[in-house]
Amino acid sequence: MSVLAAVAVDTESFALGRVLDAGDTETRIELTQFVPLDGDLMPYFWATHSADLDTFERRVRDDPRVEALTNLDGGVDRTLYRIEWTEGLDGFLSALYANPVFVERASGTADEWTFRLRADSQDALSRFQQDCFEAEVPIDVRRIVHNPIPSEPDLYGITDKQATALSLAFEEGYFHVPRETSQTELAERIGISRQAFSRRLDRALDTLIENTFMMKVDIEGEGKSGDGRELDRT
Repeated sequence: MSVLAAVAVDTESFALGRVLDAGDTETRIELTQFVPLDGDLMPYFWATHSADLDTFERRVRDDPRVEALTNLDGGVDRTLYRIEWTEGLDGFLSALYANPVFVERASGTADEWTFRLRADSQDALSRFQQDCFEAEVPIDVRRIVHNPIPSEPDLYGITDKQATALSLAFEEGYFHVPRETSQTELAERIGISRQAFSRRLDRALDTLIENTFMMKVDIEGEGKSGDGRELDRT
C-alpha cells in the first residue's frame, strides 16, 4: 500500500535549499524530479524569478558544491534547470536515495521547503524518517494519506496542472480583494490561453471543495449529509 506524505524541512537543514537560496528572497524554486545517477540524485527544478537571471545563475554556479548548472528551458520569468553536485548527498537526499520514497513535488523559500512524497509503504516512510533523524535533519510531517488513488497525483485529487494554476493564482494575489492580478496575466505566466487557465482554475477549485468540504455528503441521498440529516439549503 503506497503512502503520500506532505512534509516540510527548514532551508538551513537542506543543502540543495541552501545552495539555491543563499539569501535570495526574489526567486522561488520548484523541484520537478530527482534522477539517480552514479550514486547521486540529480535534481531538476524550475526557478521563478523577478530579479536578474544572470545573477542567480552566477551565484549558484560559484557555489563550491555545484559541479554544473544547466539552463534547459524557460520563458520570461520561469526557467528549468538541472543541477549536478561536486560532493556527496546531504542527509535529506541520502535518505531519499536509500529508501523507496519519491519526490512528486517540492518548492522552497528562504525559510522552508515543502515536499510531497510518495512511499512504497508506511515502513518505507518510517525508515526515511529514521534516516533523516539520524542525519540530524528535522522534518515536519504535516499530512499522510494511506493507499491514495493512483490516478490522483495530488493529495486532494487535483492534477499537477490544476495545482499549478491554483498555486499561482494564490501566490500572485488573484483571490485578494481587490485582485492583484488577472487571469490573462496568470495564463501568460504558464503559456496557455486565458480561457484554458480559467477552465483549469475552475476545475481545481471544484475538485478541491468536493474532496474537502463536501466529503461527508451522501451522494446516494441527494439533499442529505453524511449522517443522513437533511441539509439546510437556506
